[in-house]
Amino acid sequence: MRTIEAIPLTAALPRHGGKAEGLAALLAAGLPVPPGVVFDAAPRAAAPSIASAAVAIARVHAWDTVAVRSSAEGEDGAVSSGAGAYETVLSVPAGDVDAMTAAVDTVLGSIGESGAVIVQQMVMADAAGVTFTVDPLTGAPAVVVNAVAGLGAALVAGATTPWVQRFDRGDEGAVSTDTLDLDGAPLDATPLREVIRLSLLAEQARGGPQDVEWAVEDGAVWLVQSRPVTALAEQIPVEIVVPPGYWVRDPTHGRLPRTRMTSSVVDEGAAVGPLNLEWGLLATFAGARIGGWHYLTIVPVGAPPPAPGKAPPTLPGWLVSTLVRTSREGRARLRVARHAMRSDAASRLLAEWEDHLRDDLRTGILASQDVDLGGLDDDALAAELRARAETMRRSIQLHFRVAMPYGLGIFHLVEFCRARLGWAPEQTLDMLSGLAAVASDPGRALAAIAAMPPDSPDRADAYERFLRYYGCRALDIEVGEPTLAESPHLLNALLAAAAEAGSVDGDIARADARREVADRARTQLSGSPGGRSRLAEFDRLLAGAERVYGLRDDNVFLTADAPLALVRYAALEAGRRLAARETLDAPDDVFHLTAEEAAAALGSKHPLDDVRAQARRARGERAWAIAHPGPISYGEDPGPAPRFTWLTRAERTPTEAEMLMGELIMPGITALSEGDDGVLRGVPASPGHVTGPVRVVHAEADFHRIEPGDIVVCPGTRPSWSVIFPMIGGLVADAGGALSHPAIIAREYGVPAVVAAVGATGTLRDGEIVTIDGSAGTVHRRTERRAGED
Repeated sequence: MRTIEAIPLTAALPRHGGKAEGLAALLAAGLPVPPGVVFDAAPRAAAPSIASAAVAIARVHAWDTVAVRSSAEGEDGAVSSGAGAYETVLSVPAGDVDAMTAAVDTVLGSIGESGAVIVQQMVMADAAGVTFTVDPLTGAPAVVVNAVAGLGAALVAGATTPWVQRFDRGDEGAVSTDTLDLDGAPLDATPLREVIRLSLLAEQARGGPQDVEWAVEDGAVWLVQSRPVTALAEQIPVEIVVPPGYWVRDPTHGRLPRTRMTSSVVDEGAAVGPLNLEWGLLATFAGARIGGWHYLTIVPVGAPPPAPGKAPPTLPGWLVSTLVRTSREGRARLRVARHAMRSDAASRLLAEWEDHLRDDLRTGILASQDVDLGGLDDDALAAELRARAETMRRSIQLHFRVAMPYGLGIFHLVEFCRARLGWAPEQTLDMLSGLAAVASDPGRALAAIAAMPPDSPDRADAYERFLRYYGCRALDIEVGEPTLAESPHLLNALLAAAAEAGSVDGDIARADARREVADRARTQLSGSPGGRSRLAEFDRLLAGAERVYGLRDDNVFLTADAPLALVRYAALEAGRRLAARETLDAPDDVFHLTAEEAAAALGSKHPLDDVRAQARRARGERAWAIAHPGPISYGEDPGPAPRFTWLTRAERTPTEAEMLMGELIMPGITALSEGDDGVLRGVPASPGHVTGPVRVVHAEADFHRIEPGDIVVCPGTRPSWSVIFPMIGGLVADAGGALSHPAIIAREYGVPAVVAAVGATGTLRDGEIVTIDGSAGTVHRRTERRAGED
């Protein structure tokens, strides 16, 4: 029978596995590691003997509770960390032999008969986290701190979203911590500085970039693990192939290059095909990945293909119409457009959406959330992932189809007011502000929860309902990013800020403002020739626009954000299993596979080196693309979109409606204009004046930094960002138009906003005081800063 021997952690040997070896190295360097012992791995039948020895040692050292941890051969090694593949049992009562035996048995079952079992004094953490001594995505010299309140198990398992802070490293590798932004941080400045210092010492002790787990108890920092950053993405250059024509980078549909998983389930180019065929569109958007980034162009039907390196000529309307009519595809599109308009296809599709499509989607989303993914076997999980991927592909097609009733409803009203009143689109949209309730519902729900007593059962119930109905949504068009439900740290920060901000409900004021604008239109129309008939037409078109105004954000949530979140949940479960069997380096690497590749890999019970290599390459290519963003545009700007004025109204209306939506959602990108007077100019998005401090928010992970009254400056927003609007004072976005998501949500809350202020995120600084004029589209800069800002 094998002798059970407890070896001091300081004397751990290579045979005891990578984790024990790493902890021994930290102890040898004089770094604070919780005391513990190591037992050689053994058959699971030896669990009671190991447990008895561990209890005896714990009594000698007066340990109340312990952590029982794996240290398998190859775990925390230089090639693969094995993260998630082995077991750890926390908070084991040190004097309870049965509990200790169960914990040891669990760990032995995960490591086999090579490696070791570690028993350490438990650190009852007030805060815990993981520090990378190099940017784990790009390899850039930086220290990235991830922290949560309490124990760090949920963070390491990927079950919660941490507070994150990044610190650039200087030429000598040092980090400056003189100024710290602790908004939303679960630990104070002193332990945070100590975490950074100890992490850098761990890197020095182990001879390379480290992934350091730590815990803080009563202000003392303990290192509980240190392993090489094995999943570091080596940047792999991507060949840049620019198709002929004029291409503009799309900042509104994903802030970073997409992962392969996302691209496999969200393909706008394929999704718009049914839209073109159903409505006979004569010019439509097409997308391309250039250097890993998403770019857009406009493709007119019947136009000659663009010549490489040359801008297409600007054609007069009569010639554009002639080219369409002489093109076989063009004539087919014209027939479809005439039929769609004469049969009122938009009203039929809208009625179908309101009658059952919307409810069917909601029912399916809730049903999918109830599936126990962890309880499925591999074949069932693979089938579930394939089914969710296919649902996402069908949903994105429906997304574009349902966009047409919305676009036509807005188009008819905007065109009427432009022709009969001389109004710009922004003036017309003032009659609709506050009617897209679906855009503001999540933010209002969060504000309502914040107003409830902290410990009340009603608050807990409301929070659970919020997570169920609003939590299952992607925060970006990227399956690799956590959903709202996976981000309790963000939600807690938003609840705290919403409680401080108080109620911002202005429905009555917005209704009065809408009525005032509509009455102004009616007064102007009543004094014109044919006033009675024009008033009737105006009221009909206004009613139609009011009916569809909330459709866009409802559509985005149900056909894009929620289905993408469901794909993520299934893919992440697949990633955990593939990492456990060493087919992938880490669970998140699953997002660098397509949905089909991940499902197929689940069918093998053995590691697949080709799958691992494929994921590593895709991860490296994305890391290179992130580090090398392309220019705003490629090619020569051809000028305004083609006009179709020589076609019949029925033939051209679907295309003109789509072109207007493009203009109002994502206008042409130009350089940011800042005059000598310190005024930045963009596009008016939501009326009103407000003065306040700037808070630059690049992504959802920055939400915890927002304070009530801040002027949020961001690249753009999505519907999921509505949760921050109850507490902000104003909004400035690099991208967007009068019907972009930031504009719609800002109008819902009565928040002054300026969009298409390209470059604002790189020009404005945190704490800088600015004044927004949402009606003029200007941002006035001042010199003073909020107290305490750097």
